[in-house]
Amino acid sequence: MALKKQLSITVVNQAGEGAKLCGFLRDAGINIQAISVCEFTEGGVVRIVVDDDRAAVNLLRGKGYGVLVRVVLSLVLDDKPGALGEVLSRLAKACLNVNYCYGSHPPGGGRAAIIFAVDDALKADMLFADMA
Repeated sequence: MALKKQLSITVVNQAGEGAKLCGFLRDAGINIQAISVCEFTEGGVVRIVVDDDRAAVNLLRGKGYGVLVRVVLSLVLDDKPGALGEVLSRLAKACLNVNYCYGSHPPGGGRAAIIFAVDDALKADMLFADMA
């Protein structure tokens, strides 16, 4: 299954905030599998996929963070020209809008891990059952 739960965490925009957040997760033994940070003037949103989303939600809410949980599509793609375009074309043909995505691949090649926030994650997951 390519579905994961993404946590969107509201943070203040100041030095050390990311280190503090990551420290809380580290101390609880929760591993970050994907991350995206979007800033705005007074604050920002840290989007993460972790190996234990329930524990992370409870921990972060207990520390006073606002946390929103969203189901996202997580795919591992071949590191080749056009791989991302193929995924986006499949989503478009199924009339699924991509609200945002983020990802990376290891230096020197390998496979790219991409997180997609789409209108209907369950429908998107069925489109990519062949990639599971």
